[in-house]
Amino acid sequence: MAKRDYYEILGVGRIANEDEIKKAYRELAKKYHPDLHPGDKAMEARFKEINEAYEVLKDPKKREQYDRFGSAVFEPGFEGARRTYTYPPGGAVNFEDLGFDFGGMEDIFGDIFGKRARARKGPLKGEDVEYVLEVGFEQAIHGTEVRLTINGEKITVKIPAGVKDGSRVRVAGKGKGGVLGGPPGDLYIVTKIKPHQYFRREDDDIYLDVPITITEAVLGTKVHIPTIDGEALLVIPAGTQSGQKLRLKGKGAPHIKDKGRGDQYVIIKIVTPKDLDEKSQRLLQEFQRLNPYDPRENMGW
Repeated sequence: MAKRDYYEILGVGRIANEDEIKKAYRELAKKYHPDLHPGDKAMEARFKEINEAYEVLKDPKKREQYDRFGSAVFEPGFEGARRTYTYPPGGAVNFEDLGFDFGGMEDIFGDIFGKRARARKGPLKGEDVEYVLEVGFEQAIHGTEVRLTINGEKITVKIPAGVKDGSRVRVAGKGKGGVLGGPPGDLYIVTKIKPHQYFRREDDDIYLDVPITITEAVLGTKVHIPTIDGEALLVIPAGTQSGQKLRLKGKGAPHIKDKGRGDQYVIIKIVTPKDLDEKSQRLLQEFQRLNPYDPRENMGW
């Protein structure tokens, strides 16, 4: 029985260029690959036929020979290159064993079968799945549990204390189902942390801006401030400068891969009053007269 025309097998015209042939092959290979149709002998035969056609038409020299002499040029007894094509039983093929020079085969099958362009025998693990989850700032610090619906299944996921933007929490066996009885993939929760009203985070340290008055900065004071563990009393020493950083040790976020916690840093912001009355202005002028000081004196300007 005469073989079908290779152009007809790939569904392209005889003047099709290399890109058109490759595109047609890619689409047909995805559709007819035996791993997607285990045990289907007709699909096996179709896939073999598609590969045979592509092996010839993608090679300019072989294509020229085929256009002149037909597929007989590749049969035993015909002058020129001899090629035999075999296909093992069981629905699985090692492309390298076929004797084909597939060239860019890994690119073609990379999106379906992974980095190696090879159909494998036996069960295959299912694909991993990523799920982006928005988590509150304090929930990320203290940890929380969330209820999700994944692949139609309701599951409870524990988010550990200390997660940050981009942290990945693995939930084993909750990804896509396996192939041919293989195990399911895993679910990865990727955390996206909501911004806080007044806290901000850098690594495992937490920062808080605290405004104080000129008088408090000069004389020193004690102020109540928030921390992630509740309210704390902060001692501000006399002579504190604007922008000065005070540390509360161990009041930051937990180290997710280690014991201990980061620190909380308080950034002092001296806030000056506006619209002073005349008496207050005179008092400040008198203060400056009694305490002459030029903060720019040693700047070297």
